[in-house]
Parts: sequence; structure tokens; C-alpha cells
Amino acid sequence: MNGLAYKKGLRQELPCEYAVRAVLPSIRSSIARVLLREYGVNKYTIAKILGLSPAAVTFYIEGRRGDKYVRRIEESPELLGIVKKAAKLLLDSYNEKGFTDYSLYQVVLCSVCSKVNEIAIDHGCLATSLKVKLIS
Repeated sequence: MNGLAYKKGLRQELPCEYAVRAVLPSIRSSIARVLLREYGVNKYTIAKILGLSPAAVTFYIEGRRGDKYVRRIEESPELLGIVKKAAKLLLDSYNEKGFTDYSLYQVVLCSVCSKVNEIAIDHGCLATSLKVKLIS
């Protein structure tokens, strides 16, 4: 194995491909829940912050989407702390500018993903292999 991908079926899959399907929805769900529960942000504002539709936010909050790693995130003090920090950064940025800065959003998601995504941890995500610490 070359360290940059792992085998899924017959083709190589990059850690970020796995993340898009399984990990990022859980991160969005966790961030949405923190914004709702801890900051009282309504689902319409959460949708604007996360670049989603209000219906998608409802699915994330209710656990009908992105539920694969939510429990892992919410039960880990380290991961939940990172998600809470990420939610606060996104909310502050949105409140200050009236929109979410895409580069901040990317840094936040990549930072959390590199801590949650076991495929990335085990098989060579650049954020983990280069020991990049974006938020922690």
C-alpha cells in the first residue's frame, strides 16, 4: 500500500473520499447540534453558516443524516471540544461578516476530520501525516 489510499472493493479510495461520504456529514451534524444547543442559533442561521438548506440542517439535528460518527464525536471530550471550538469560530465569523469565510470553514472541517477519520489516521491523510494542527 502506498500510504495515500486504502482498498475498498476493487479500487483505491483516498481518505478524503471516505470522509466526504462518512465523516464530514457527522461533523456537520455535530457542529449544527452545538450551534443549536449551546448558542441557541436557529436552523435557518445554521444553514447559512454551514452552507446547507434548512431541511438538511433538520436532518442533521434529528440524526437522519450524518449519524455514523456523531456518537464518537459527542462521547469524546477531545473531539467534542474541537467541534465546540469549530462551531464558535464559525459562528463568530458569521456574526462578524454576515457570511461564512470558506477558508475558515475548510480549515475547521479538515481539522476535525483529521481527528475523527480512522481511515485518514490509519492510511495517510496529509493533515495527519504532516502533523498539521489546525484547531486543537
